[in-house]
Amino acid sequence: MNDASGYVSAHVQERLAARAHELGIRVDVRGDVLYLRGEVVSEERRREVEEAARVAAEGRQIRNEISVVAVREPDGEEWLS
Repeated sequence: MNDASGYVSAHVQERLAARAHELGIRVDVRGDVLYLRGEVVSEERRREVEEAARVAAEGRQIRNEISVVAVREPDGEEWLS
């Protein structure tokens, strides 16, 4: 990754944290393509993350490879001691 790619990646990750409140998304830049990878809990969150990245991506093409994972309700009460 060159300095420009590193700057764009860091800039997009900052935007995702501030705007989409997502910290676990990996951002990779290869040439003019920005790849988003990670997991979110809904298709709506996936779109929100992509839109926040698009704003910060400085005209780069976005490849959204984020997976939507189902979050299960707990089976019962959890006791902490």
